[in-house]
Order: sequence, then structure tokens, then C-alpha cells
Amino acid sequence: MGEYKNDRCVCRDLERLLEEQKKLSFEDFRFISDDFGFDTIPFILSNGKCEFEAWGWTNHGNFFTTKFFRLEAIDTDKCCATLSLLGPVDIDGCPADNCEVFSLRTTMNCVIVDLSCFTSLQPLSPRLVNRLLPIVDPKC
Repeated sequence: MGEYKNDRCVCRDLERLLEEQKKLSFEDFRFISDDFGFDTIPFILSNGKCEFEAWGWTNHGNFFTTKFFRLEAIDTDKCCATLSLLGPVDIDGCPADNCEVFSLRTTMNCVIVDLSCFTSLQPLSPRLVNRLLPIVDPKC
């Protein structure tokens, strides 16, 4: 989606992303796509110089940092959004840095952000969220 000169563009793009995310959960779309069952379009936000990161705790109580988010709600009048943090894990189920991400785990952590601070967003595949690990017993 690239860089923007207008600070409202990210707000409008996230509004569209939320609409698409809601469509993912409708059973009516099963015949169109194999992506039925997904309810999240993960994404990354950037201010043009760096990617936004937040920190939280996994559902097992472990500290993590992430640049991956799920849009929960958006206020287009104030150009702000509530984002839940997605915890990156590697193929072994261990917390991952940004280069080794195999799956994104949902968490109970949320942040509210001022979208006028960002210039771009990068949507990712819904298939990354809660992707099943290829191993039976995760190492972490």
C-alpha cells in the first residue's frame, strides 16, 4: 500500500481492511475461497522510517514484542484504532524475531493508536494467524 502524503490514507485503508476482515468470517464465502475459517487479516504499520512495535504477554504469561497486529475497531472521526497484538512464533512454536515467523498467535493484549502517526500499512496473509505447527510437541 506504500507511502502516503495524506495522513488520513492509513485510516481509510484500515477501514477497508476491517470490512474485508469481517467478510472472511462469513460462511457464505466458502464456495469462493479456501480461506474460510479465518477471521484476521494481520498487518504491519510503519511511519516511513521504522515499523511500529508494541509489547505484551502471551496467553501463557511470557513477555514478547511484535510488529504484527489485528484490527479490532476503528474510529474514523478521530483517526484512531484499537489493535490486538499478534505474537510471532517460529516453526518450533518458540517466540520468533521478525525474520523467523512461521505463525502469529492471538493474544489478549490491545493498544489504541493514533493513525495519523503512520504513513503505510502492509497487510499479510490470514493463513499466518494461529497456523498449525508441523511438529506434534512444540519446543516452547
